[in-house]
Amino acid sequence: MAAESKIDISNATALHSDKVSLLIADSNYLIRQGLRSIFDDSMQYAVIGETDSFENLIASIEIQDPDGILIGISLQSASAINVIKEIRTRFPKKKIVVIDTKEDVNEIVAILRLGAQGYILKQCDKGEILDALRTVFAGKTFFCHNVMRLNKSIESEKTILLSERELQVLSLISEGMTNKEIGERIFISEHTVASHRKNLMRKFEAGNNVDLVIKAIKERIIFP
Repeated sequence: MAAESKIDISNATALHSDKVSLLIADSNYLIRQGLRSIFDDSMQYAVIGETDSFENLIASIEIQDPDGILIGISLQSASAINVIKEIRTRFPKKKIVVIDTKEDVNEIVAILRLGAQGYILKQCDKGEILDALRTVFAGKTFFCHNVMRLNKSIESEKTILLSERELQVLSLISEGMTNKEIGERIFISEHTVASHRKNLMRKFEAGNNVDLVIKAIKERIIFP
């Protein structure tokens, strides 16, 4: 008989009402326990429960009412995507930090568009996970260092001025579209799109699409 998905309902809510409460969702038991151990001695955060399935995640949120949710996810899972959408719709004030294994710009932007505020890799250390939580609870977006290293100009304070057409192209690049697809969408030639993309790369001092899109998000030029 197949093992049942589990929801761990902790009594930590009552014991740690003065702390930021967290719910952990990941199918891997060792990962859940590893994440939980990070907060064992924390004065700021308390894990009040965990679940091993996306199907149970919504019920866990309703029962335990966490402030934030750490979600281990693969974007190939349509059900996981739907769950994050549902969390954002039903519980808009919840902070969501996604723990993934990818550094792909399309996946990162897709995660942010779903409403997650943070993106970290499973190999990140304790300090970076705590940094992620501090950042998202301060109302900002967090990327782990493995993504940030792809975006060396991300801290630039230079004002970047874009034309209306460049903004259109940038937005579509963030959706993962090719030059051909962008051209067909906004009725310009593929060559013209390539020229706009080249100009955007120059203006943002970006070396690749990850660099370009993340800088644009950080600068609040485009929004996830």
